[in-house]
Amino acid sequence: MHMTILINLIWVNNYMMNFIMKIADFNFKISNNLLNFKTRFNMYFTNDKKIDCELLVTHNDLHNEISLSEFKSSDKYIEFVCISRKIADWLPLHNAFVLHSATFEVDGTGVAFAAHSGTGKTTHMRLWQELLGKRMTVVNGDKPIVRFFEDEPECPYAYGTPWNGKERLGCNMRTPLKHICFIERSETNSCEPMDKKDAVDLMFNQVYMPTDPQAALCTMQLIDRLLSCCKLWKIRCNMEPNAAEVAYNTIWE
Repeated sequence: MHMTILINLIWVNNYMMNFIMKIADFNFKISNNLLNFKTRFNMYFTNDKKIDCELLVTHNDLHNEISLSEFKSSDKYIEFVCISRKIADWLPLHNAFVLHSATFEVDGTGVAFAAHSGTGKTTHMRLWQELLGKRMTVVNGDKPIVRFFEDEPECPYAYGTPWNGKERLGCNMRTPLKHICFIERSETNSCEPMDKKDAVDLMFNQVYMPTDPQAALCTMQLIDRLLSCCKLWKIRCNMEPNAAEVAYNTIWE
């Protein structure tokens, strides 16, 4: 279903253009001056004319985003963040949401590492890369989109997005998400299965929650659905190469 979100234009003194991005198999029409971030978006541009959602940013959006930011940023970067927030607000009403995680694929199986920022999920993912080599592909290093489809109700897919962290790790692909791993720092390495009830609070801390009540309710339902579909793991690890080997051998035993 096509939806238009907000109609006020910004950057009236600057050049504006329309382009369409395919993200998580949704087509988003963007009507803003975002060419400053072309390197982040270039793999998502599409010539497909079908539009699922049209996104525009208003001055109020910019002011609200500035008030939320802990750091002083350029107007163009604030606009970039506004676009990502509008997409994140729209997704839950269409069976998808943003999951803060480092997500990758091993032999056709998707794995997500979730943890508080600074815990080391990206570092641990790179240890897996060193261990597995070409068997592993990074989908998104920071904010993949998880999406469900009506014809595959028990198979969540994790998609790459332009919002892939300061390391810019990821690509435009999807993977069937089978494992969610919650990472903790530890002097010793271990990996053990988790119960869904023990993972709920941890998962809520890693999911963007919209302010719209209906979208927030849909997000909670999608979280419950995701935790029911995936195998859940607690990984305690240091940052030594053996950490990846212990976790991998446990999950793939």
